[in-house]
This record gives sequence, C-alpha cells and structure tokens, in this order.
Amino acid sequence: AGVARTLPASDEGTVDSVLAFDDGAERIRNARYRPAGAGGRKIDSLPSELVGFGENGTRPRSFQRRSRGEMDGEKLGDGSKGSMSLTERACYPYVAGKRWMLGLVDTVGYQLVTFIISCHFCLKGTTLGLVGQAGLPFAQKVLKLSAQESQRYGIVAAFPWSIKPLVGMISDVLPIAGYNKRYYCFISSILGAGAITYLAAMPLDSSSALTYVAAMVLINLQVSVVDLLTEGKYTETMARVPEASSDIVSFVWLTVSWGGLLATAISFFVLQTKKYHVMFWCALPFSLQAVFTSFFGLLPEVKLAVSKLDLDLLTKHRDMFLMGTFVGCMSVALAVTQLATENMYVEFGVTLGVALVLSVSMFFFMEKRLAKATLFLFLTNTVSVSFGSAMQYWFTVDETCNPGGPHFDYLFFTVYTSVIAQAFNALGIYLFNVYLSRFRMRSALIVSALISSTASLGDFAMVMRWNLRWGIPDRWFYLIGDTILEPIVLMMAFMPSTVLISKMCPKNMEATTFAILASFSNLGGALSSSFGVFAMQAAGIKTDVESGQCDFSNLPWLIVVCGMCLPLVAVPLTFVLIPDIDMSDNLKEEEGLPEPGGDKAGEKTPLIKKE
Repeated sequence: AGVARTLPASDEGTVDSVLAFDDGAERIRNARYRPAGAGGRKIDSLPSELVGFGENGTRPRSFQRRSRGEMDGEKLGDGSKGSMSLTERACYPYVAGKRWMLGLVDTVGYQLVTFIISCHFCLKGTTLGLVGQAGLPFAQKVLKLSAQESQRYGIVAAFPWSIKPLVGMISDVLPIAGYNKRYYCFISSILGAGAITYLAAMPLDSSSALTYVAAMVLINLQVSVVDLLTEGKYTETMARVPEASSDIVSFVWLTVSWGGLLATAISFFVLQTKKYHVMFWCALPFSLQAVFTSFFGLLPEVKLAVSKLDLDLLTKHRDMFLMGTFVGCMSVALAVTQLATENMYVEFGVTLGVALVLSVSMFFFMEKRLAKATLFLFLTNTVSVSFGSAMQYWFTVDETCNPGGPHFDYLFFTVYTSVIAQAFNALGIYLFNVYLSRFRMRSALIVSALISSTASLGDFAMVMRWNLRWGIPDRWFYLIGDTILEPIVLMMAFMPSTVLISKMCPKNMEATTFAILASFSNLGGALSSSFGVFAMQAAGIKTDVESGQCDFSNLPWLIVVCGMCLPLVAVPLTFVLIPDIDMSDNLKEEEGLPEPGGDKAGEKTPLIKKE
C-alpha cells in the first residue's frame, strides 16, 4: 500500500562522503566511473598492500579486463588457453563469478563486502521487499484502511528517506564513542528490528493504524540510515580505488536484486496462507543481523581519538547543513500534517506551501544553472500527482466494493507481476541507451514526458473495461500494460532526468550534489502523494473496505487529469529551465559554459555556492 516504499536507494557522500543520492544516479555513477582503458592501470598514490593490488601497483588478475575470446578459451583447471569442454563451459559462470568476487574482496576488503551484503541484500533487498509486499494486504485486511488513509500513512512512513542528508551531516560532525558510522547503524538497527518484532508478535486490528505507521517509520529509519552510511563508505572506497568503482556498484545492484528475489520467493509461499503477520517474522532475521554486523564493526572505520562536535566541519559546510536541515524540517511538517488533520483543504494548503518554499529555496543554496535543473526535476516529480493507492484498491478489492472489477489476488498482484516487471525495467534501460541517448537533452526530456503521459493509457482502458470488449481478460491485459509496457516506458522516462543530474554536478562534488538532489527528489515524491490524497478526495473516491461502500466512478477522470495531463507540464518547463545541450555533452565546472546573457565563455562558474 505504499507504506514501505523502497525510495530511491541512494549512494552518498557529503562533507566527508556521507550523503546519499538516488538509485538512478547510482546507475549513472556506474557508467561515469568505469575506466576507459583496460585493466592493469598503475596505482601510485596508495601502497599495494592497502588496496589489494599487486606488487607492481597493477590490478589483480581477477580485476583485469580481458577479451571474450581470451576468457572463453581459458581452461578452468589450470588457466591455460584452449577450447573448453562442455562441463567446463557449464561451470564457467560459477568459476568466473568466484574469481570476480575474490578480486573484489582482495581490492576493497572482506569487511566492506560483508557489510554491503548486510545492508543491501538483507535490509534493502529482503527486509524492505517482505515488508513492502505485506503492506497492501495488511492495510486492507488487517487495518481496514481506505485508499486515502493508506497513501497518507505511506507519506509519514517514508519520511526518513527525505532527511538522509541531515542524518549524514549529523553523523559527520557528531561521532558516538569515537565512530561516525558504527553506532548510528547500531541504534537505528535496534529500533528497526524492534519495530518488526512488534508487528510480527502483537495482534493488530483497525484501531492499530497509528501504531503500525510508527513501526513503519522505524523500519524505514533503520534501512535509510544503514544504507546512507554504508554507501558513504563504499563511495569513499571508489574515490580511493577508482579501478574498482564499477565492480563495487555492480555488486551493490546484484545484492539488492538478489535480496528482492528472495523476498519475492518467500512471499510466494506466505501470501497463500493469508497469515500476513508471518511476513514480518520472515523479515526479522534479515533486520536483526544488522544489529550485530554494526556493533562488531564490520563496516570499516577508524576510531577517532576524541568524540566531540566538529565545529570546524560544521562551519566549513554551513550552507549544506542549513539546506539539509531545512529540507528535513519541510519533511517533518508534511508528515505531521498528514497525521494532524484530514481536512483536504488544510492538507492541500500545507502541501502547496511546502512545494513553493522549496522551489524558491533552491536558488539561495545553489548556483543558478544547477538550481534551475533541480527545480525542473522537483516540479515534474511533484506535479505528476500520485494516486497509486486508488489504483491498487481498484485492482484488488472484492466484488462488494468494486462490482465487475478485476479482483486480483495478492499473489498475482504483488509477486508474479513484480518478477516480470524487474526484467522489463532492464529492457527500458536498453531502449534508452539505443534510442533516447542520441537525443538532445531538451528533446529527450520532452519525449520522456510524452512517454510518462501515455503510460496511463493502459490503466484508463482497463478502468473503462475496454479490454473486456476487446476480448482480453483482465490478467493478460494487466500483464501486457502495467507489468510489461509500463516499466519500460517509465524507465525510459526516468533515465534522461538521471543523465541531466549527472551532467550538472560540479567536479569533485558529484556525491554531495546527488545527495542534495536526492532529498529534493524524495520530498517531491512525498508532495506528489500528498497532492494525490487531495485529488482522490476531490474526485469522491471512496474505499471503505470494512463496510463495502466504495465509489470509483470518477477514477477515469483522475487518470486523465493526474496521470495523462499533468506530466505534460514538463514540456514548457523544459524550454525555460533546461540548457539546450546534447545528451553526450560533457558539462564540467571548469568549462564555464555561459547561460544566455550570463557569464562570458571560459569563465569558471561553480555550480554549488561556496562561502
């Protein structure tokens, strides 16, 4: 039901490499940090024993790039060249994967690799996967929430992801017992594991909604904090050992994907029992392990001699700290509003006020060019009003609530479709690389806006029941539209924005900039959901699953206005806020590209304001 959203999983770095940027940025980082040449690059700045390189400073053999022909012709037993037997070819993926893993461990150390598994496989992949897939059935069958309540509480539950920059800066300037990361991970993990234990063990009903939301806040807090600080460490490692950057990011993505697949497999069996609290029991060991991995210091970190507030660091990066604090306050204000009132006009006023204040504040903390790009991404994210809970309920409620509806079971809606959608996300990235990557930036963003708009056509046709007139069953039409086509078009729409972010980052401040933009992006998503609650109320959408009194009569208009028309706002904004550059252009700080009527060519134009 959206109460345990896996928001932009982030990479990080700030003042001391401790801020986060979102998953899309991480994909771009993988491409940007990949070395241009072959392996064997000389490392002069670090001793070989520190980074795991050979005596001559070259990359280990397991990390060197070789041609496909060389690898295919290599004997598995002794490394000699020659044609492989059928058995050797069958074993090659395992042997090659093992060689790659050993090379990664040699280069970055077993402790960091282990903690990445702890964070991204156990927490981000498996724990959030299980909790997230339990969200919709728990909201409908146990808590008896309406679609508006479900989306409203989802905004509250997800707000820890919007305050990640603030948490990162606090951990930088205020160590606990000599460590900037260890005990922040430990404390948040105790809170998260305790919350999961409570949800698993305590009997909940329709009167337990606020308790459930509080537990979800703690679970998201655990994952977001551990995610933030883990990524800070491996971002630091990528800066120190750039040859291993692409391998580290690939390993992170693999662990998250494997954790998600494990969560899907577990959900396949548990959801059939209809004992939804068991999902939390299954998630508990994956959450609890982080208590021990953090306490015993598996995250590599040097203990500080003195634990005190670092005022020098705080003063040096005052503007960044103020920005993180300001965004965090806005996130808290939005979350409190969702809990304090159900008056749709009060909620709308606060949401609109937060959006306007954030839109103006960007220009006080960022240089004009970066502020304009950030404003574009923030506004396009915010005005793409989310009404996902209404669609989820329309797809899954019973005949009493939605006569003639599709009535999908949770196993089909959350398990089967998620596996298929993950595969087609990759296809969307491929199509972007093949086609949209050759466009100019403005053209790519305009096309992505058109793609986002057309992505809602499938939902509109299904709500109008046109698919039945065409002789297409609900499940097949949903698989073709929402499960296969929608992930492709949404990924193609998402990628140009990610490329834009990567190109607007000032040199040597990529991670910091990504962290700032991630906080605006996450809060923009929360504002989109808040506007969506208002839109559902204004449209008269009713989903009282307990009494069966539901009204989806205006859902088609909601799809047309919010899903098809509002994303097109990005088209005129593109000409106002986005520079007319090629997707392949390399915008660097030192190039000092002038804005129309602005700086002279060749002048250095920093993109982040400096004191």
